[in-house]
Amino acid sequence: MAGVVDGQLGLRERKKRRTRRALTDAALRLIAEKGYDNTTVADIAAAAEVSPRTFFSYFPSKEDVLLADADERMELIRDVLGRLPAGTPPLAALRQVIDAAFSDSSAMFGNDRHVRVALVLDRPELRAKAMQRLLTAQRQFAGWLTSAYPARLDEVLAMAVSGALLGALTGAAVASFDRADPPERTRTELERALTILQPALAALDRG
Repeated sequence: MAGVVDGQLGLRERKKRRTRRALTDAALRLIAEKGYDNTTVADIAAAAEVSPRTFFSYFPSKEDVLLADADERMELIRDVLGRLPAGTPPLAALRQVIDAAFSDSSAMFGNDRHVRVALVLDRPELRAKAMQRLLTAQRQFAGWLTSAYPARLDEVLAMAVSGALLGALTGAAVASFDRADPPERTRTELERALTILQPALAALDRG
């Protein structure tokens, strides 16, 4: 009986993921055809063959559907950090996040990533939403750092370290997405960005 229940839960989760993907794909397709301002939530829902009510059960707004991939990456960061032992070096922690993200790069970094970046950079409301997500991720990582290094990092230093690391990754990712790099090239660029910061964090890693 337990196996049946687990299977049903897995099936529901897969259906939810398909619906989310259908909505994001429809949004990007319609915006490419009609423009951002001329694309409505009702249009997106109809193109994905769901109701507007279903749309809002997945996303609070049109802006949020375009940032679905960022939300997935934030969830992944939470999951990975939650499994790491205390004392894991910050760079090692983020490399594990990168490993997890690129284990299914087609889902986490789809072929439309450069289109999303262009939209975010062009629209102030999307930039504001993206900045909110980045700040949330920074706070999550800072919280993990203060737990992992309670004797060395207070809240201020943890936010500084978190900002430096996530800022480097975000900058590298945006530049790589903007030039439509394949996922393996994006991963290389993220690793390069972390390597540049490694000397500055060596003292923290040594304890």
